[in-house]
Amino acid sequence: MKEINISKMDSADKVLSAIRACLSPFPVTAPIASLLADYQSQKQNRLIEDVLNRFFNKINTLEKRVQNLEYMNSEEFLYDLLQTMNYAQNEQNDNRRDMYAKYLVSCCHIDNSNNRFKRIFLEYMGKIDGLDFYIIKSLNTTFNCKNIIEDVEGSYNCKYKCNVTKKEVLNHVYYLTSLGLIEISDEEEVVKFLERYNEKPSGRTFKKSYMYQRTTLGDDLYQFIKKSEV
Repeated sequence: MKEINISKMDSADKVLSAIRACLSPFPVTAPIASLLADYQSQKQNRLIEDVLNRFFNKINTLEKRVQNLEYMNSEEFLYDLLQTMNYAQNEQNDNRRDMYAKYLVSCCHIDNSNNRFKRIFLEYMGKIDGLDFYIIKSLNTTFNCKNIIEDVEGSYNCKYKCNVTKKEVLNHVYYLTSLGLIEISDEEEVVKFLERYNEKPSGRTFKKSYMYQRTTLGDDLYQFIKKSEV
């Protein structure tokens, strides 16, 4: 198999060419080569190249010492790249395409080398966007004394210079809950936490305070993807 030095590449075109060159000697990869031929439609190519260009821009900001060069020059990386393109080829949402790029960068982080759940995480990349990830990032695995609606609505708008409403944040919170990535904090846990400050919320107050935390799955996903931001 022809060796590929992905760390020296700087454009999406080079990646597509490299993948074709890698796959060409292997008859068993004919279905994948055929799939790549289907990617030639102008619209799909633009979407794929957008994800790849974002990936290259992000990987260049990742410190060399934490880049897993062995993985980046392996067949496993090519497989992960193809799988990601398969998801991203029809993704019209700019935010989600950025999540796919973050996923690829996270795969290249040395701490994620042996992560057995990355294929599961890839499926979630097509289900969440930047606001979803920001909400997950804002939470802990235990109650952190935040009303997530108030906190995210203010900090997200300030950081990204946008105008997300509380209702939009609330809908994203409900959506993330349905995906099993966050959950309502245990009321008993919250009460014990607030007792340190001589506060005791009523049941009605508790329900309106939107006290959430990451699930185990949500935390694993966050710990994986956050490597792209190091």
